[in-house]
Amino acid sequence: MPTPVLELLAQYQQQGYEVWLELGLQSSFDETLKRVNRGHDYKEYYDAVEAAHNHNLKVCTHLMLGLPGEDNSHALITLDRVLSQGIAGLKIHPLHIVKGTHLANEWRRDEYIPLEFDDYIETVCDMIELTPVNVSYHRLTGTAPDKILLAPSWCAKKWQVLNAIKNRLEHRGTYQGFFYEPEINNVCTQ
Repeated sequence: MPTPVLELLAQYQQQGYEVWLELGLQSSFDETLKRVNRGHDYKEYYDAVEAAHNHNLKVCTHLMLGLPGEDNSHALITLDRVLSQGIAGLKIHPLHIVKGTHLANEWRRDEYIPLEFDDYIETVCDMIELTPVNVSYHRLTGTAPDKILLAPSWCAKKWQVLNAIKNRLEHRGTYQGFFYEPEINNVCTQ
């Protein structure tokens, strides 16, 4: 994060605007970030969050579920790592396979299997339960335009996904922060 950008955002905030710095981490695993050509590693994200905090800026981190080679445990470790930095918001969405991408070719060759609906719902609920109530969820799913989305098809059904998350939490009898324990969930390791 260039210092002049952070200073400008801090100036806007001092003028009374609500400013959020959104950082698209997706995963805290460098192997995954390299595999999906993110162009950054976890340390760069970590440093950007620290720099944002030094300018009193709130950070919203984007996380993606269903990345190649990752499962529920990767998502929960990534969540723990970003929460340990004191982020203020989260956006979560599933990996979309869209036309014209390398991943689309892998999917066609059966080299990549997209995340199943129920696995996504379970993982999001697990994450919500582990997230302290002072962290805002800005997004729990995402959609791609029908004309480019190849898979998973359930991604196009935003309300079905959101309702399933709500229903699953109700069925579990849990809510945001239900399993959050600061002394356990505040460890950042790579």
